[in-house]
Amino acid sequence: MLKFREKLKEEKEEDMAVYTYLSKEDINNIAKEYDLVVYSFEGIPEGILNSNYLLNTDRGRFILRVLEGNRSFESEKEELDFLLELNKIIPCTIPCETKSGETLIRYNNKLMSLFYYIDGEKIEEITTDYLKEIGILLGKLHKFSENKVISRKTRIDENYYFKKLNLSSVNIPKADIDEISKLYNKLSKIDFTSLPKGIIHNDIFPDNVFVKDGKIVGILDFNDATTAPFIFDIGIVINFWIRIKRFDSIQERECIKIFLDAYESIRKLTSKERELLDMGILKMALAFILVRIDRLIVRKEENALIEQKSYKELMLLLKYF
Repeated sequence: MLKFREKLKEEKEEDMAVYTYLSKEDINNIAKEYDLVVYSFEGIPEGILNSNYLLNTDRGRFILRVLEGNRSFESEKEELDFLLELNKIIPCTIPCETKSGETLIRYNNKLMSLFYYIDGEKIEEITTDYLKEIGILLGKLHKFSENKVISRKTRIDENYYFKKLNLSSVNIPKADIDEISKLYNKLSKIDFTSLPKGIIHNDIFPDNVFVKDGKIVGILDFNDATTAPFIFDIGIVINFWIRIKRFDSIQERECIKIFLDAYESIRKLTSKERELLDMGILKMALAFILVRIDRLIVRKEENALIEQKSYKELMLLLKYF
C-alpha cells in the first residue's frame, strides 16, 4: 500500500483538508495506542483548520483528528473532557480512550485524538424540521454549558484575523476590503462582555451536523469550542443555515422565527441578547470571511492541502448591515 503522502498526489490537492500527512506505519502506530487493527484509512476532505482521517478497523470506523492549532495539551483536553459530559445531553462526537485511559495523545510532536464514528450523513437541504431540531439542541447545549469555561482562545475571531491580515496588502478586490473594513470598524464599537456566556460550539455549520432518517444524530467538531456569548452560535445558524441559502425574504424571516422559537423553548434570550443579536450575526459573518481569506494566503504560501472554500460566497451576508 502506498504511503498516504504518495496517494495524495493522485487526488485533487485543493480539495483535501490535510496539513499533516500520515503513512500506513504512522496510522498503525497510533492505532496500537487504542488496541485497534486498521484495515484501511483515508484523509477526509472537510474543514480548514485540522487534519482528519477516517480509519476502518477491526472494531468499526473511527475518526482520527490531528490538531493543527498549536495549543497546549491542557487546553485541548478541556474540550474532550467537556464532550464526555455533553454527550449525555445532546448527540455529539465522543472521544475514545487509549489502553491507558487517555483521550489525547502526542505522536511525532503532534497532538491527536480519536473519536467514535457517527453513522449519518451531511444535511443536503435545510428544512424547517432541521431548524427546529438544531434550535432545541443548541438551546440544550447553551443551558448545560452556562458559566462553564474552556480557557483556550478561539481561532474564529475577526479581531485576530483583521489585524493579522493587513487587508490592504491582500490580493482581493478593493470594494471587498472597503466593505469588510467599514463593518469591522462598526463592530469594534460593540461591547458583548455583559451578555450571558458559556461554552459555545463556535463552528456550528450544517456540515458539522450529521443526520439519519430525517433526525440529527450527531453534532461534530467542537475543536473551536470556547467560552463566549451564546448569541455567537445563534449568529452562525442564522448566517450559515438560513441567510446563505438565499431564501426569499418571507421564507427567510419564517426560518429565523422557527429556529429562534425552538431555541427559546429551551433557553430564553435576555433583552440584552435580543438587542445585540444583529451585531452577533455580523461578528460571525466577518469572522468566517476573514478566516477564509487567511486560508487563501496559507494555501498560497505554504501549499497546504485544505478544503477550498472561497470567502466571496460569504460576502452576501454583509448586505444586511
